[in-house]
Amino acid sequence: MADGVIHRCTKECPYNKNCFVCKTESEVSGSVVVLHKCRITKEDIPIQIGKEENACKVNNRTSL
Repeated sequence: MADGVIHRCTKECPYNKNCFVCKTESEVSGSVVVLHKCRITKEDIPIQIGKEENACKVNNRTSL
């Protein structure tokens, strides 16, 4: 698999999950909000990814 940047959900979860949101080829240079469908609550959760102070946690250069 190709290397990339893994973005995970940062919402506090009652089930202690840190769900996969998306994978990008490289770090996102700006601030982007993506909607993540929670597997537990079935709600759309806005997750901010990118170079902002409050952006989601990122695992750099990992393979899936």
